[in-house]
Amino acid sequence: MMRVACVITLWLALTSVAHAQLELKNDGFSSGGQGAFEGGFVTGEAAASRFVAPSAGLYLQKVVFLCGGSTATKVVSVRVWDDTAGTDDPGTQLTVNQFQITGSDSGFQVADISGQNIVLPAQFRVGIEFTYDGLPSAARDNDGTIAADRNFIHAKSGTSYVWIRSATAGLTGDWILRAQVSDTSSPTTDAGVMLDAATTGGACAGNAQCPTGQYCDLTAMTCTYDCRTEADCGGRTCNSLGQCVGLNNDDGGCACRSGRDSPLGLVLGLAILFVLVRRPETR
Repeated sequence: MMRVACVITLWLALTSVAHAQLELKNDGFSSGGQGAFEGGFVTGEAAASRFVAPSAGLYLQKVVFLCGGSTATKVVSVRVWDDTAGTDDPGTQLTVNQFQITGSDSGFQVADISGQNIVLPAQFRVGIEFTYDGLPSAARDNDGTIAADRNFIHAKSGTSYVWIRSATAGLTGDWILRAQVSDTSSPTTDAGVMLDAATTGGACAGNAQCPTGQYCDLTAMTCTYDCRTEADCGGRTCNSLGQCVGLNNDDGGCACRSGRDSPLGLVLGLAILFVLVRRPETR
């Protein structure tokens, strides 16, 4: 029985090393859907979303957003503010970074900010500021709803800029703009997806209850994904559920999902336990 206890201890240790990484979002857009691209932005204006994290002290890893209506290559500024006060004007700016994008109507833009170790308050705001007029531009979902206190525009007014709510400007739909956060400065894996508004998804008991492009993690009982494109899979394939599948040249013949608890691993672990229990003791 001592050998069985050792195997159980080792298995528990191996399955508890991944750190939590969450994607906060207000939109209801899923892969294969259609967004509405707002072509009226001019230089210096921004589309912005307010997010509420589970707690203060998380680290900002990536900003993910849809920007299309044109396939031109442009430069945008990704800005992040403390939004603790909850007013239309955000508080202190925490960071600003410029990224080159190529517009796409379906592919997400990913701005990696993980190297800056930005520690977030529980409520913060992320904005995509344009250095040009028109398209490619920010997208809104088309589910017919909008979280009025979560969607903003930094709009040009004369020679200055003012913050207004998107709904006040007559727009419908939430900005397709998301923030990936983690409880460590250097996470090793993607984990649960947190839907940060009254959107569908979140808790689940099977894949059918998750949005398109996500699967149900039966360990955490939440909808999640490991990849959006092949580039996220290190040589493997990103399937329709957002899982990395197939083999690459370095995995020694084992098709595993990096950093996540594998159902195959659980089965193998239980099989080992069964063999150890049934094996006769050597006298």
